[in-house]
Amino acid sequence: MQQALQVERSHALLIAGPAGLGQFEVVQGLMAAWLCENRAPGALACGRCTACHLVLQRTHPDAAWLLPAAWRVALGWEPVEEGGSKAKPSQEIRIDEVRSALAFAQSTPARGVAKVIGVHPAEAMNTVAANALLKTLEEPGGVLRFALATEAANELLPTVRSRCQVVAMGMPAPAEAAHWLAEQGVLEPEALLALAGGQVLRALAWSRAGWRLAQLQALPRSLAQADLSAWSAATPAQLIDLLQRLCHDLLGLEAGAPPRFFVDVALPKVRHAEPLQQWASSLREAKSRSEHPVQWALWLEALAIEGQQALRAACQPLHSRA
Repeated sequence: MQQALQVERSHALLIAGPAGLGQFEVVQGLMAAWLCENRAPGALACGRCTACHLVLQRTHPDAAWLLPAAWRVALGWEPVEEGGSKAKPSQEIRIDEVRSALAFAQSTPARGVAKVIGVHPAEAMNTVAANALLKTLEEPGGVLRFALATEAANELLPTVRSRCQVVAMGMPAPAEAAHWLAEQGVLEPEALLALAGGQVLRALAWSRAGWRLAQLQALPRSLAQADLSAWSAATPAQLIDLLQRLCHDLLGLEAGAPPRFFVDVALPKVRHAEPLQQWASSLREAKSRSEHPVQWALWLEALAIEGQQALRAACQPLHSRA
């Protein structure tokens, strides 16, 4: 955040880094800082002035967001439609939403400090929407500023990246991240952070969802028994993410690499890579469908059976591992 705030002259910042580092929260902080009416240059928002309170309540007349409809629903900014009468909220930022933001950009600031637009995730803009934003992104009028965030900068149009000052976010040191997680009340933060691949906010989300390390590390054994009932409260995307981590570690073991996420003793010995490669491909396809309406109980059973078959074909049973 401090690094981004030092770039005071740039009208468009792109906060880029791996998933789970809090890019969305950084954009929120930037928007608050740029609109704060008591802030010194390069400092964070004061958190006390009227502007800061309006930003927090999402009622500031000079702040606008470009978010996919699915994000707005997940954040509680829009109600969940009951009865299934409406299509599932879009994962894309669409042209109509960009046009609305551009109309907002053309008006005079209501409080006179600035006008700011937050975009997250920036890679969610489809091609038409991104192209519609380019001219304003390159030549914003008056005191308009953009804060964009991405977890996949390579998926952004080069024309969007070239119009922004990139602020790169890196993984925090493991000790620093584990200390912060412990302060948030996370149990066994070091091990949970390792399983999350160093993604601090993902580890925090797992902890707040009630997932404990023992349950997470037991996933290989549960899958070997085709029993994923312990994960019925997870979303399809969350469980598929965990299964992909397991598959990654098993393929790494077959290639002679140490596991990245799971502890070695929790993993079976791999004999054949091909069934795991097929499973990895199937999980990627499942992930692409994970946001669509599904009968979760049936899909959970299907994922369990498919995973069990992959382990049986590729691995030595855990109980017989030397």
